Amino acid sequence: MDLEQLLRSNRLPRKQKGQRFETATAFYLRYYTTAPATEKDAKRLGVVAGASIRKQGSVKLADKSDLYRTWSDVEPLIERELERINSQTAILTGQAKLTEYVETVYLPWIKNNKAAATHDGYRKVWQKYLKPWFGKDSLTNISTVRVTRLLTYHAEKGKGLRTLHHIKWLLSGIYEFAISDGVVSKNPAPDAKWKKTVDSPAEQIHYSLEEVIAMLRILEPLDIRAAVALALAYFAALRPAEIRGLMWSDVGPEELKIQRKVWRKEVGKLKTERSADAVPLIEPVKSLLEKLKGRSPAQTGFILQNSGGKPLNLDSLATRVIAPAMEKVGLSWKGYYPGRRGFSSLVAKVSNPLVSSGVLRNSLDVNLKHYQEVPMKDRQAALEKIEEMVSTDPPKTIQ
Repeated sequence: MDLEQLLRSNRLPRKQKGQRFETATAFYLRYYTTAPATEKDAKRLGVVAGASIRKQGSVKLADKSDLYRTWSDVEPLIERELERINSQTAILTGQAKLTEYVETVYLPWIKNNKAAATHDGYRKVWQKYLKPWFGKDSLTNISTVRVTRLLTYHAEKGKGLRTLHHIKWLLSGIYEFAISDGVVSKNPAPDAKWKKTVDSPAEQIHYSLEEVIAMLRILEPLDIRAAVALALAYFAALRPAEIRGLMWSDVGPEELKIQRKVWRKEVGKLKTERSADAVPLIEPVKSLLEKLKGRSPAQTGFILQNSGGKPLNLDSLATRVIAPAMEKVGLSWKGYYPGRRGFSSLVAKVSNPLVSSGVLRNSLDVNLKHYQEVPMKDRQAALEKIEEMVSTDPPKTIQ
């Protein structure tokens, strides 16, 4: 009896529960499906070719592994398969290839909901490190042991700590997303490790106030746009994409309104809600902006723009103007971000880390982890104070 007949008789198709079976290496589910009869089926069953017949099929739920050891572990996978079988609609299950899930579900969601730079970074890590290793595997057949082998392989090939973390975090994020969709029930990434010691990444670079002032003195007469870009990176603590997105309409008497960013050719939203805020306008940024505006024909649109009125390419500006100018006088150009980091440390020194996080429009924990630098002389001074406290008021001996 087909679905139409069942509906006429006010009955619904019976939901299958499937039949479970296992081998030494995997868990399976056996079920029935309705499909057109082949010529071979027609001869065997005595029906017309193309007629709807019930066929038995089976699907491998998962290989037995550190994630899927017992039937209770695969119960959510059974529910997902039965949902697909009983609804007769296209539903992704744990047997979908990782490539299919990442490229048709996960990365499109990232593209629509995250920053363009985030999507580009995830896509590159996926293409370079994960797809060649796991792309042909189904989601349920990637285990913690296999992820550990992947990470160890890249550690042995000399990949740094940040790269290994990016690989692991992306894979974990993919599985967290799949778990939220009900596609799988286990995440193989969190407990994976690289079984080779990897050197810690080099400390983040910070420009000092003295370095920035020296660079500005060189850049201002050479190219006012380069001086403005550096001043905004340091004294306004702006990210490069925020500098590119800054427009003359965002400049007030006492503050800069940070409202957009430009990454490559895309004008987009800011990184976080905290990023969309006003930044106090101080010297020497004030004076440099006034000089730049006086030399700008339009005095509208983007503050740093090319001849076509589009946002200026800061990387090109650094390569053509800033780096060569610094090299001539023996200074080292290390990019725009060291300005933001250096200003964070300076504000924390003259005030406190909480104020510094406010200036950078970061959370306090991010600011402390990635932007704060405590110079050796400051650490030494703090320890000397403690040493002085001990010598002037020695602790009493406990009897």
